[in-house]
Amino acid sequence: MDTKNWQTFFDHHAPDYMKNVFVGGTQGEVAFLIEHLHLQPGMRVLDVGCGVGRHAVELAQRGMIMTGVDLSAGMLAQAQANAAAAGVSLDLIHSPAQAFRAAAPFDAVYSVCEGSLSLLGTTDPFDRDFVVLQNMFAALKPGGRALITVLNAMRYIRMYGADDIAAGKFDVLNMVENGVMELDTADGKLSIPTRERGYVPTELRFMLQQVGFVVELISGGSAGDWRLTPPDPDEWELLALMHRPEA
Repeated sequence: MDTKNWQTFFDHHAPDYMKNVFVGGTQGEVAFLIEHLHLQPGMRVLDVGCGVGRHAVELAQRGMIMTGVDLSAGMLAQAQANAAAAGVSLDLIHSPAQAFRAAAPFDAVYSVCEGSLSLLGTTDPFDRDFVVLQNMFAALKPGGRALITVLNAMRYIRMYGADDIAAGKFDVLNMVENGVMELDTADGKLSIPTRERGYVPTELRFMLQQVGFVVELISGGSAGDWRLTPPDPDEWELLALMHRPEA
């Protein structure tokens, strides 16, 4: 389940990550996580695809015991620096999400803003995310709560036409958008091929149920606009809230 291209992208992008427009919604997203994951100080919380720690650091400041997993050493180095600047401690683990296995159960787990889910390597467009969700489920204690966001395939369907499909930009059978990320580096411009997987709400619900989650809702959930209302077909992301059964 190779995700080397994404690792390369995030390693180079880490110093500039907090310049993205969508990070302006961090405080509202953290409040949403606290409310809907029922977080209390002292709870152990897992951030899958933690990036630079923009949610994990804030939650640690509010008393949560935070573990962050990410495939990018560059992002984790930035997360460590951000935690130190905020005066908190994070347990940071360098690992692809599909390879991570929790050693002890967590009270809650989340994976948001394409920190892990929807970002494909060269493998089957279903298998990788399914394994990541299985790992998240296994990391939870019985009754533990989870929240994810994924890319919205309804937007792909409305945006791409026959010419895009013929050109290979959109794989309509697998809801995969193929593209190229351009980065300016010290060695010049870097072009990184990318594959991003979108989901429709019915498919997402079915997949989560197959993993074992009890799905409480699937809603609109683009960065900075997490909410408990039906998604807009043209928005970037979907949000799902679920929990692991008590038994």
